[in-house]
Amino acid sequence: MDYLTGVIAELFDNPGLFDDSIMTKLPKKLGDMRQDHYVLSSTIEMIFEQSIRESNFRYMGARLCKLLDSLNNGPNLALRELLQLKMEDQSGELPQFMKNEQVKVRGATLFLAELYMQLRDPQQPFGKTISEHIINAIEILLAKEGPENTKCVCQCLKLCGYELEQDCPEKVESILHKLQSQTNVQSSTEAMIRSVFTLRKNAWGRSEEPAAAIPPMPVPTDPMLMGGVGAAVARNSPVFYGPDGKVLTEEEHSFLSTNVEEGKNPNAYNDYDDDDEYGLVDPNEDLEIQEAYEDFIQSSGQNQQQQQYRPNV
Repeated sequence: MDYLTGVIAELFDNPGLFDDSIMTKLPKKLGDMRQDHYVLSSTIEMIFEQSIRESNFRYMGARLCKLLDSLNNGPNLALRELLQLKMEDQSGELPQFMKNEQVKVRGATLFLAELYMQLRDPQQPFGKTISEHIINAIEILLAKEGPENTKCVCQCLKLCGYELEQDCPEKVESILHKLQSQTNVQSSTEAMIRSVFTLRKNAWGRSEEPAAAIPPMPVPTDPMLMGGVGAAVARNSPVFYGPDGKVLTEEEHSFLSTNVEEGKNPNAYNDYDDDDEYGLVDPNEDLEIQEAYEDFIQSSGQNQQQQQYRPNV
């Protein structure tokens, strides 16, 4: 238990540890205790408590539950049974929290949404179970109107509205109707409600934009390129296009070729000497330079011999 407590504390301070070490170390540390009801129950309690209290830990807490659920290469039935018991117990506490600790209800709602997104599988009933607890929490929040409660409901729907509408379509419709029927709401709250309906119209953001159609290749208008006597020759000749995307005619291509070739100076770069750029001159061009060059070579050779036999000091 001390290890699990430390894991939760470490993940809160450094979420990156989950992928770096926790995913590999946790299964080994738990060993045979991965099915122990006391260990799992205590772990679930800690995860729920931390996730409800700390908004920055909710996503990581849900991932931790998913990791515990997958330790046996499949759904951990013991863990899911304990999760269900915890959610049922929590649902009974939410109405009491609404009297003086509404922040706990909002935290629980958003954590359930994160847990739902991690553990939901359309082929298994457990996701449906979580969705029912989310719906219950949302209805409790909407029973007491307020900007923070409405904001929480909107955040929850933005996170998992698509999945909720698949599992509980009628209840989601009822929730949306209640949101739309709210009166005397602040302008910021009203804008958030509108954003939820806009998102829903776009399949809750799950739809993908169709790929842009590739424009067809320009159709040649020159008879030589379309067919006829010169078609066979044209098929093996290059095709040139103008700035407007249309195929150049023979006259246009001939005009451009002639003028471009005439404008070119084939010897434009012949006068450029790479040696001149770096100040290099052929020693054979000047007798004095040649003699100075030979003296330099001889003096360099003597210096090298002196350095070679110079004793170390």
